[in-house]
Amino acid sequence: MKTFPDDLAAAKLAYKISSSRPVNALTIDLEDWFHVTNFEKSISRKRWDYYPSRIPHTAPRLLDLLAEYEVHATFFVLGCVARRFPALVRRIDRAGHEIASHGDQHRLLTDQTAGEFKEQLITSRDVLEDCVGKKIHGHRAPSYSFRKSTDWAIDILLECGFQYDSSIFPFGSRLDSKLSDERFPCYLRSGAGEKLLEIPLSTMRVLGTNIPIAGGGYFRLLPYWITHRGIAKINQDGLPAITYFHPWEIDPHQPRVEIAGWLSKFRHYYDLEHTETKLRKLLSEFRFDSIRNIFWSPDSERYETIPQNKSARTEETWKAPAKHAEPHHQDELLPELKA
Repeated sequence: MKTFPDDLAAAKLAYKISSSRPVNALTIDLEDWFHVTNFEKSISRKRWDYYPSRIPHTAPRLLDLLAEYEVHATFFVLGCVARRFPALVRRIDRAGHEIASHGDQHRLLTDQTAGEFKEQLITSRDVLEDCVGKKIHGHRAPSYSFRKSTDWAIDILLECGFQYDSSIFPFGSRLDSKLSDERFPCYLRSGAGEKLLEIPLSTMRVLGTNIPIAGGGYFRLLPYWITHRGIAKINQDGLPAITYFHPWEIDPHQPRVEIAGWLSKFRHYYDLEHTETKLRKLLSEFRFDSIRNIFWSPDSERYETIPQNKSARTEETWKAPAKHAEPHHQDELLPELKA
């Protein structure tokens, strides 16, 4: 389940030749503040419909920010979010971003049977394809919960028409070397020997250990220079970094789940007020694009391990959306959010 050495060497060479400033992949997990696994013990799925969504505030702000820096991204969208905000998903697509699946109800892959996974995968795929009128090729499991024990997902993803997955984050307890210990794009093989492209989230090797530098909570928890150095090192090696963020991470005014444990609250709320500033710095110092624009080959009509480095950016693509008003601070919390 690893990249063939010749493929990796070719990828590095092609990338070094094609650009003096490599293009990295920017991905967005489009989910709300109450969807996160970090709060699953405090917020019941049955109560999701009662909580105020912040996506109508955060997603347009994020789209404005990406348009400002002329960056395309891949949005891994929950099916439940697409059903609630289909016009938003269409707006993201029209802005030139790639739409991919984040599952339907933000359930960990390790918490599902093969049948349950297939059902929710098809549900999310269908609602996204109905929204944008085109095929969905990419998938990301919530909380990077792809393990050797769930490798049946490879067959299901291929059966359902997906060409790539981005659910492996190879560090710490999330590293499952029995599935794959690759840090860079590689192929996972199904039981029948078919290939599924896997695009892992980026890490940096330090003293023989993988350190997470891909974004998300680690972007907020770790000093900025660590992320910068990690991405720069990957680019120097001739490969793109794969990064991720959530819209709620640029929303310091989101409701507070006071009944959650202190560690959960620390991980979720730490440094939210500075995330947008740090993200702007990152977008100004490195080049970014969507997974599609980096890995899609128009020749083979497939996503490949070797970066294609063909940006779809055109003047017509960048029609900046109308600006939106900044959200007001929420002084009042729902009763069930208070301790």
